[in-house]
Amino acid sequence: MSEARRQATRVPIVCAFALVLAWSGVFAQASRAPGRMLVGYPPGGAVDILGRLFAETMSEVLGRPVVVENRPGAVGQIAAEALKAAAPDGNTLMVAPDATVVIRPQTLSKPPFDPLADFAPVAHAGNWAFALGIHAGLPARTLADYVSWVKADSARANFASSGAGGSTHFFGVLLGQALGVPLRQVSYKGAGPAILDVVAGHVPATIQPLGTLLAQARAGKIAVLAMSGKERSPGAAEVPTFAELGYSSLTVEGWFGIFAPVGTPAGRVATLNGAFVQAMRASAVRDKMRNLDLEVREMSAAEFAAVVKSDYGRWGPIIRASGFSGDN
Repeated sequence: MSEARRQATRVPIVCAFALVLAWSGVFAQASRAPGRMLVGYPPGGAVDILGRLFAETMSEVLGRPVVVENRPGAVGQIAAEALKAAAPDGNTLMVAPDATVVIRPQTLSKPPFDPLADFAPVAHAGNWAFALGIHAGLPARTLADYVSWVKADSARANFASSGAGGSTHFFGVLLGQALGVPLRQVSYKGAGPAILDVVAGHVPATIQPLGTLLAQARAGKIAVLAMSGKERSPGAAEVPTFAELGYSSLTVEGWFGIFAPVGTPAGRVATLNGAFVQAMRASAVRDKMRNLDLEVREMSAAEFAAVVKSDYGRWGPIIRASGFSGDN
C-alpha cells in the first residue's frame, strides 16, 4: 500500500476514534451528574422528609449526590409527570403517597399518567394511618364532642386536606358519611400548609397522616381525636382508633412508596430496592420513620407493585361514588 493510501485510510480511523472518545466524555459527564429524587409536595410535610431521607440512600447506590426536587401541586401530579418524562436509567426516582399514584389519576377524565403502566414500583416506604386533628382551642376534647360541635353549626364543618382529590380528601368523605356530618374539604398544597392553618385557627380541623400531626399535638397546638389504624399506634397510644369509637368502616391505611420510570432495568430496580430495605433496617432511619409514625413493611419491588395494583382497585369505587372531578 502506498504512503498516500495509508494516510487516507488513517484519517477516518482517527476521526472515528476521536468521536468515540468525545462520546465517552459525554457519557462520563452524564454519569457524574447528580441524581434526582422528585417530591410532589412542599417542604415540611412527611413526603418531603422521606424524600430527603431516602435521597441519601439513593446517593450511596449511584455513587454521587442526589438532589431533592420539590414540585408541589395537583396532589403530586406535577412530580409524577416529571417522573414519567425522565429517562428510565435509575437516576431519577420519586417518593410519593398513595394519593398521587393510585388516587389522583382516577379523578381525571384524561389522566396524564397511568400508574400501572408508566411507573416501576421500587420500594414500599412506610404504612400510615389517617388522623383527625382539630385546633387546640376548640371546645371539643373527644370525637363525640367534635361531632356535636359541628352539627350545632354547619359552617364549622370544614377540614383542611393536603390537596383536593387526594387520600386525605377522600378519607374526609368517608369520615363525613360515617359520622353523619357533611364535612367540606379545604384544599392545600401539602400537609405543611394545611396544618399551619389549623394551628393558626383559620380552619378548625384537618385530616392527615397521624405522624404528621404529632409534633403540633405534643406542642399543645392541635388535638388529635382519632386515627384509622387497626390498633393504636405505639408512638401515640393516647389516640383511640375510629374502630374503638364505633366506626369500624374507618379502618383504612395509606402508604408511601418510591417509584422509577417504567423501563428502568430490572437489575437497577432490584439494587435500589435492596438498598432502601437495608436503609430502613438502620436504627437512625427507623427512628426518623417512627417519628412520622410510619410502620416499616419490608417488600420486594414485585410485592410492592401488587399493593399498588390492589389499592388502585380499592379507591376507584369510592372516587367515582363521590362525584369529584379533578378536571375542574
